[in-house]
Amino acid sequence: MKHWIHGPLGWIHGQLPHDEETNVVFFRGMSLDALTRGLLGLHRRPLAYGKGAGWGLLMHDMLSWDEGDYERTDYRKVCPPGGELVVFVTEPCSAKGHGPSFEYHRDGRLRTGFSFESLSYGVGEEPNLLLPAFTAANLVGPHAKPDREEDHEERYGYEERIVHAITGFLSLPELERP
Repeated sequence: MKHWIHGPLGWIHGQLPHDEETNVVFFRGMSLDALTRGLLGLHRRPLAYGKGAGWGLLMHDMLSWDEGDYERTDYRKVCPPGGELVVFVTEPCSAKGHGPSFEYHRDGRLRTGFSFESLSYGVGEEPNLLLPAFTAANLVGPHAKPDREEDHEERYGYEERIVHAITGFLSLPELERP
């Protein structure tokens, strides 16, 4: 999974018909139609999608089309019982330079969520769900290789390591570059 988390969505950015921030949502246990209708009900415009054998993928505008509505998307409203959503918010506040954030919803409830800037400060019912994957990847713990914000390449390498740990832990499909 190389460099799709940046810019918004790095290489995907030039292929989508917009310039806004984009959320990447992996889903299973629900139909693409149900997710699309749910996001439209929250005024989030779907931009691109794909369906695999296990997880599907949908990308949508991070912000509502309603002027002045800058609230985060409430995925609990679109995640039914038996459903799972893995959400990468690629640019939660690009104006302030904040890093990406992550949410994992199952059965309509937030299991875990965190900012890429502070992996140890998770929220949700299982805030430390991904801690074993982050420890194994040396992202947290005594042997952690820290984020080097002063070095652009090292910072993006750090974020890519986070994405790799998450995708491995949750068995998400690889996003291929065209």
